[in-house]
Amino acid sequence: MVQKESVLIPIDKCGVWFTKIFHLYGGSRRRYAFINNFVKVSVKLTKPNNWVKKKSKLKAILIKSRKESLKLDGSLIKFKLNKCVLLKKRLTPKGRELVGSCPFQIKRKRFLSSFIKIV
Repeated sequence: MVQKESVLIPIDKCGVWFTKIFHLYGGSRRRYAFINNFVKVSVKLTKPNNWVKKKSKLKAILIKSRKESLKLDGSLIKFKLNKCVLLKKRLTPKGRELVGSCPFQIKRKRFLSSFIKIV
C-alpha cells in the first residue's frame, strides 16, 4: 500500500534508481495504491548519460509493497521495499530484464510475457 510522495525502486533494468509517485490512477479521491495497480511516477535519480532522463514522467505498475496483502489461500505476503516496473504503454516495460521475484497477481495478468529474461 503506497500513497502520493512515496519512493519506489524500479526492478527492471532501465537505468533508473529512484522514482516518486505523484498520481494514483482510479479516481481523484483515491488515497492508496496496492500491488498490481497503475501509478504515475517522476524519475528522481538515474545513471549518468541514461536514455531515461531525470524529471521525466512515466506510468508504472506496482510490483511489491511493504504493506502486507492477503493472498487467495488466506496467507499474507509482504516485501521489504516498494518496487515498480516502468512502462512505455499499457503493458510494455521500459527495461528488458526483470530482477528479483514477482508476485502471483502479476503472473495472472500475463504481464511477464513481455520480458526477455527474469534474473
